[in-house]
Amino acid sequence: MFEWINKSWNKFVDSFIVEEKKVKTIVVRDLKDKTKKELEKIGRKIGIELDRRLTKTKLINKIKFKAKLNRRK
Repeated sequence: MFEWINKSWNKFVDSFIVEEKKVKTIVVRDLKDKTKKELEKIGRKIGIELDRRLTKTKLINKIKFKAKLNRRK
């Protein structure tokens, strides 16, 4: 019975543990190798919504611009 209570308690406590966000740096050289969908996901992570109808170069430029703005803050 105590094992059941212990397991239930651990599940309850684990549900409140917040994982730390891992900050991943964006390497501009690697952006050229990404697909448009991957670029869109990267854009969402840094806080912009990208339109996949644009060219790949324009998507990369928007990500670069936003990254520069974030660095200045």
